[in-house]
Amino acid sequence: MLTYNPQFREDPEYAYAVARIRALETKLIEPGAFSSLIGTPIERFGTYFHELTGIEGASSDDLHLLVNSLEKRFTNTFFLVKSLLLDEGISRLISLKYDYELLKLVLKEQRGKDIEPPESFMDRSRYSYEDLKAMLEAGKVIDLGPVMSNVYAVVSEAKQITGREIDYRCDLAYYEEVFEIIESLDNDFIQNFFLREIDAQNIMGGVRLKLLGGKRSQLRERYIPFGTIDLGYLEQILDLSLEGFAQKIVFSPLAGVLLKVNKGSPEEEQITQLERLIDEDMLMFLRETIFVTFGVEPVLAYLWMNEVELRNLRTVLIAKHAGVSASEMKFHIRGVYG
Repeated sequence: MLTYNPQFREDPEYAYAVARIRALETKLIEPGAFSSLIGTPIERFGTYFHELTGIEGASSDDLHLLVNSLEKRFTNTFFLVKSLLLDEGISRLISLKYDYELLKLVLKEQRGKDIEPPESFMDRSRYSYEDLKAMLEAGKVIDLGPVMSNVYAVVSEAKQITGREIDYRCDLAYYEEVFEIIESLDNDFIQNFFLREIDAQNIMGGVRLKLLGGKRSQLRERYIPFGTIDLGYLEQILDLSLEGFAQKIVFSPLAGVLLKVNKGSPEEEQITQLERLIDEDMLMFLRETIFVTFGVEPVLAYLWMNEVELRNLRTVLIAKHAGVSASEMKFHIRGVYG
């Protein structure tokens, strides 16, 4: 039974792409395997981690090396998916996030920060870090597009701006471009994915700000305006319980997610629970692409589910090397892997 009734569009040109993805899906790590990995004693952890991921040198004590190996594995998945995409707009869409992550670093470097751009960002972006810097400085609007060029110019000219403000300005520009691309694609599944992503960011930003005793003015400085929850609704999250706020946003699929949080838990635990539940909800949305015979949706869902897996494996690696207990670690694993 479909939970969200997303509108899928059958496209026979994606027959090969979907067949390729269906063959690979069994290689995503199952929730049971994640639980076993978390509980594996440290002396056997490296061997089991290698069996699950195929990453060489999993027994190494070099955490940086192992995390980089995880990133490279996901980059290979990213390249595979990109090779299967037939629409240039969608191909650009999945690289756009990394274009803007590099832009953030360029702008922070201008402010005197010592920057070493992650290799994974440059691999998945359409630009190398140095090339992007040169194009921005040369004002190549045609190559970069007006949105990125404009946010670069505005932030560069700002006399005082924090790293958080740079991130926010770039995120706004990123989503502006995302929805420009989505408008040209006319694909409900892709649009709904990004609407959920923005709503989740706005809600999580709101509940964290409430925990810190934040004000409406601070919420406005973090708000991404492209989702389904208007600022006027979101501001009420500072005054209401999660249950009360859910009743205000009954139009959102995330309202039901808010109601699943344990009301008796301390606020900090509620935030962690909510974050996990939102990730799980997104994964369930992505898994509904199993009903698509031919189309781009299963291809993108495979990429986005792999991103969740990457985050979880990175969390496990870092936690194991830090000596975090299995019970505490499981609490921080996201989505259906928790």
